[in-house]
Amino acid sequence: MSKKNRVIGILGLGLFGSALAKSLSHNGIDIIACDRDEKIVNALENDLAIASIGDFTDLDFMRESGFGNCDVIVIATGSDLESCVLGVINARELGIETIICKAKNQSAAKVLDALKVNRVVLPEIESGEHIADVLSRNSLEDMIKLDSETAIVEFRVPQKWLGHTVDELDLRRHYDINIIGLRKQIKETLNTKFDPDYHFGPDDLVVAVVNRDRFEQIDYLEKL
Repeated sequence: MSKKNRVIGILGLGLFGSALAKSLSHNGIDIIACDRDEKIVNALENDLAIASIGDFTDLDFMRESGFGNCDVIVIATGSDLESCVLGVINARELGIETIICKAKNQSAAKVLDALKVNRVVLPEIESGEHIADVLSRNSLEDMIKLDSETAIVEFRVPQKWLGHTVDELDLRRHYDINIIGLRKQIKETLNTKFDPDYHFGPDDLVVAVVNRDRFEQIDYLEKL
């Protein structure tokens, strides 16, 4: 693992966690991740700096797996609130200052908010009360800042993308945009298994990992 790279920990490698790990890894970020499912961990081994099979509610396991070296920890599974809470406690015990959690519903989000995590990701809720900064562009729905250089953004498809496919646009190479998933409305579940030959439509929303400096250039989206 490179000492100069930022390190992000991902706890849970379901659809959201796996897609996030791949995109961040392709963006040059070192990823430490874990899951209880050996098959999932093995499938992502090449995308991870450290891949561990185990339970992140176990503090000793997290310490031994290197999560104390992370700049940010993302608790990417929202199905079990107790596990999320223990994950937050363990991350704090390891000295992690930036913690992002996925919540399955509003009740869970309230509990995680009470723990004062940096960001609660709740896809079912309309953006507007998000913790992260929301930029004042009509095309940009939300931004989650992972660190000084990297963010997860959700934005409406630019006009120039319409009718083109993900493969045709080659966004990673041209614009440092690594797509995590697509959806039609903010309230919809994120589709992380989109077809690279899918043609973008006018109602599409894109969730992606980006380089903040490049993405925040004046009128950046209009230049795509």
